[in-house]
Amino acid sequence: MNISFYAPWHTDQDDEVLASCLETNLATDGPFSAKVHKQLSRIYEESPMMLTASCSAALETALCLCGLTQDDQVLLPSYNFPSAANAVLRAGAAPVFCDIDPDTQNISLKDAASKITGRTKAIIPVHYAGVACDMEALLKLAQEAGLAVVEDAAQAIGSLYNGRPLGTLGDFGCVSFHYTKNISCGEGGLLLCKNRQTYEDARCYRVHGTNRDAFFNGECDRYTWVTPGSSTAPSELCAALLSARLPWLEQITRIRVKRLEDYLKALKPLEDAGYARLMAVPREACPNGHIFYLRFESQALRDRIHRLLLENGVEARTHYVPLHLSPMGRKLGYRPGDCPESAACCDTLLRLPLHTRLTLRQTGQIAELIIKGCSS
Repeated sequence: MNISFYAPWHTDQDDEVLASCLETNLATDGPFSAKVHKQLSRIYEESPMMLTASCSAALETALCLCGLTQDDQVLLPSYNFPSAANAVLRAGAAPVFCDIDPDTQNISLKDAASKITGRTKAIIPVHYAGVACDMEALLKLAQEAGLAVVEDAAQAIGSLYNGRPLGTLGDFGCVSFHYTKNISCGEGGLLLCKNRQTYEDARCYRVHGTNRDAFFNGECDRYTWVTPGSSTAPSELCAALLSARLPWLEQITRIRVKRLEDYLKALKPLEDAGYARLMAVPREACPNGHIFYLRFESQALRDRIHRLLLENGVEARTHYVPLHLSPMGRKLGYRPGDCPESAACCDTLLRLPLHTRLTLRQTGQIAELIIKGCSS
């Protein structure tokens, strides 16, 4: 076998839109950005939104707009990419790492609730693998504690929670178009805002802290510096590529979800025999097939199956080193025993190939190889 872990989606229009974009002056927020905004408005409906250079830029904008100070704390899962933690630090606050649920690898609300103090001002749920957190319970917890909710929906374009797109349930939502994501333009992001006021604040932050957007929309006769800000808009070339690929989102999601379901069916005997746990998809969650993973019963078995797959041409991968176990986590005062489920996940989780070029036959071959490897 020769099965890659990633396989980007390309369209016949990629070259055409890029060539057309190069004929423009490449000004930020040009015609291709406007087209993408219109396309995304069909997905996210009435949510005020803006394109960003990356999901990290969207997270940094959202945390900045939360009005945090050096005395404030923000909850987020330890089993996570560093972007959200960096955004908290850049906003001047302290990240508080929470453990995860062993079924979904999403933030443990029980652990999060136990870490809320008078200093806690926000929570960042990460929808791991494009599978929704328990947003009803999380939003209730946040409301009772007076916390802002910043959804890290980096992996979740096309995913739903009770029929609503992930990223639209909290105060802010952050989406990624990184080259590893279901829809990609190489690098790019999206910031979703709950209300008009935060959107207006984000517009200023996005263009160096000025009211430039209002000026170009004829809302004022000149623009000036009004607030701290940055330059977080994507390049017009990235927007052009994104405009060619977004129309395929529904088809991409359908194919990837079908392969995810194929894995779940083919690998059920593995779970029945106690060798590994299948990824869980709660009833209220509608995933996008971004990731398929297994949680093996031991690190030794995970590592053995990982080697077996690689030896047979299947590019499987582990995932995050928990943030509390990282060198930066240690500098922030965390210790190895702080988030035990996150550490166990690091040792036992293995991601399998999942993309639009993967076939039913290949998922079956991979599953057969894993099951035989576990039982031998």
